[in-house]
Amino acid sequence: MSNVEAIFQPKRLKEGRSFRGLTQLKLAEQIGITKQAISQFEKGTMVPNLDMTYQFVDILEFPINYFFKPYKENLSTPIFFRKNKTSAKKTIFLFETYISWMIDIYHYLNEFLRMPELNMIYKNKLFYSEDEIEEAAKELRRIWGLGNGPISNMTTLLENNGFIISKIDLNVKKVDACSIMLKEKRPMIFLTQNTTSVRSRRDMAHELGHQVLHSWMNKDDFETSSDIIEKEADLFANYFLMPRDAMERECFAVNSSTSLLAMKKRWGTSMLSILYHLYNLDLISNTLFEKLSQNIYRRGWRTHEPYDDEIMQEKPELIKDAIDMLVDNNIKTSYEIEEEMSLPRKDIAELCGLSISFFEDISLKKPKLFLIKK
Repeated sequence: MSNVEAIFQPKRLKEGRSFRGLTQLKLAEQIGITKQAISQFEKGTMVPNLDMTYQFVDILEFPINYFFKPYKENLSTPIFFRKNKTSAKKTIFLFETYISWMIDIYHYLNEFLRMPELNMIYKNKLFYSEDEIEEAAKELRRIWGLGNGPISNMTTLLENNGFIISKIDLNVKKVDACSIMLKEKRPMIFLTQNTTSVRSRRDMAHELGHQVLHSWMNKDDFETSSDIIEKEADLFANYFLMPRDAMERECFAVNSSTSLLAMKKRWGTSMLSILYHLYNLDLISNTLFEKLSQNIYRRGWRTHEPYDDEIMQEKPELIKDAIDMLVDNNIKTSYEIEEEMSLPRKDIAELCGLSISFFEDISLKKPKLFLIKK
């Protein structure tokens, strides 16, 4: 670490400071230097010495190696955000930071393990008809051998077909999920922890729609047509989670909120999404649609439905299993993994679905004693 001037990464300082919610002035005051000095460090026009860098470590709570870790540009598509138009810039920044870190984790693991091969279809046009979107959803279900039945575990399905899924603990209401495609054709989907299981499943289906329909796009294409693109991904999610043939078989039983709840438990989708999908398919009358939707709104179920808390949350397992495999096969210790990933322990654990105790210092654990004679 002696050649500090050559390897210090200015962008890491800005990222770490912003991630901790500090302004340049606040960080400067805690260290006892000027705001201008922090600005110069972040622009790369001035390089902090090692003592100064260790002050960044202490205040920002990042490992020392983090500030010397080069950036890699690996995205081949824009970040598809499922967000409200009023989403705060800070929230978007936090998502983008987690995405950057997860990309680093993926590439680290890829040096030791072979991830599941990607099994996907891709479409390549601007603006789709509803029939084209439905056909794309049907085609992918055929390739993945799903038939027309409910999907029992959306997370496992995606991981088995080459997706990286991560849940992050961001208590936000205006961004539900996002997805990206790496240059090496590896899609990643990021979810928030504070949503229900049915919402997370829909978020994944929505992001899957982006990857199928829109992964060819550049940032300009996406931003120019974002409203239409979001609607297309929503339609894909409907047809992927609830195929027309199955809905035609089961729609006759929908005549009350109770029947909608039964379908919710069977299909793992919300009552409202089922109701709107059936109506869009002309499988229920306008009178019945109005009756059931008004009943849902009147009971206050628009934001929180029955069974939202009972339907089990799905947990990503692929990255966690990859790290466990490195440790179980004595390729790396948990300490080495933490050191080499060069990220805060808590955030590695969260992104990878690990317990924070996974990274406990093994030297601090009590030695095991074995009784050899009674």
